[in-house]
Amino acid sequence: MKLVCFDFCDRFRCLAGSCPDTCCQGWEIVIDPETLARYRALPGELGERLRAAIHTENGESWFALEDGRCPLLNPEGLCGVQLALGEEGLCGTCREHPRFIEEYGQTKELTLSVSCPAAARLLLRKEPVRLVSRETGEPADNFCTLDPSLYFTLLHARAAAISLVQDRSLPLADRLALLLWGSVRLQHQLDESRYDRAALLAKRLDDPGFRARQLARIARDRLRQGSFFPCWMLLNNMEHLTERFPALLDRAVFSAASCAPFDERFSCQMENLAVYFLFRYFLKAVNDGRLLERVESCLFHLLCIRSLCTACKMETEEELQALVSLYSKEVEHSDENLLLLERVFSRGTLSWRYLLSLIDP
Repeated sequence: MKLVCFDFCDRFRCLAGSCPDTCCQGWEIVIDPETLARYRALPGELGERLRAAIHTENGESWFALEDGRCPLLNPEGLCGVQLALGEEGLCGTCREHPRFIEEYGQTKELTLSVSCPAAARLLLRKEPVRLVSRETGEPADNFCTLDPSLYFTLLHARAAAISLVQDRSLPLADRLALLLWGSVRLQHQLDESRYDRAALLAKRLDDPGFRARQLARIARDRLRQGSFFPCWMLLNNMEHLTERFPALLDRAVFSAASCAPFDERFSCQMENLAVYFLFRYFLKAVNDGRLLERVESCLFHLLCIRSLCTACKMETEEELQALVSLYSKEVEHSDENLLLLERVFSRGTLSWRYLLSLIDP
């Protein structure tokens, strides 16, 4: 089995008690059946505390929060279960967080969610991020339902998309406009199962002359100035996990600067964030062929974060990291919110032309 991840994943370390926004806060963690049985049989004071904290309903069990925090945290913000039993004593969700793993045949792709402040610090840097791969020694699952032609087409297209986003010879806005335009054209080819043409288009996106011609073609569309308000409405109608996020949205909707251009001070960090979203969501199109919707959602996340940053007058990298972590926690970690986004983009409620109008406010 091959593992693909960002180059900083091996440097990840939990901040533990010094974390500014512990993952044991705001989320009710569902406990997997195997761990639940272990907790119910655990003797002693810790076993009693665990059982008292577990709430069960409709076949699922989780730790009931107390004042928005896991009841097993000690006063220093450390997990009582991990202190007593080690990492192997944690339930699956706590043990794996902030790691997300997707399997595509004989390849695993690992992402560290930027909802974790430690992961956000590693991603939001000035140097370009890189993808690295290695063999894990694990046996591959011989049962695979992926369409190999679609998978390899998307794999090559994602590599071209990331290469485009990381080309710092172009302004970030131009790179994102080309990414969106290219995804529209790629979707046309995928709809007709013309994988050869899709692969050719992805390859041509590396050609500076081709890029210049396409930027000229979409220049008129980019002159249209869209309003951030539809994005704000969508974010405002989502499930909210904290009180901070709705307050942040209110600041953005009333701010005249909510659609300001990309801040040059943070262009490198925003580039890395775009690569993060592409890596996490692009290949999911292998399940249904709906690539454009995935790229639209990536652009939506990036443009919303940009608007929230400008509305809140972010000045430092630390402030940017905190905002990105909050956004990810609110939007990316809610199945309800992700399903809402899926419906919005599958129905074309927020079209690619609308998103294009936001890139150059």
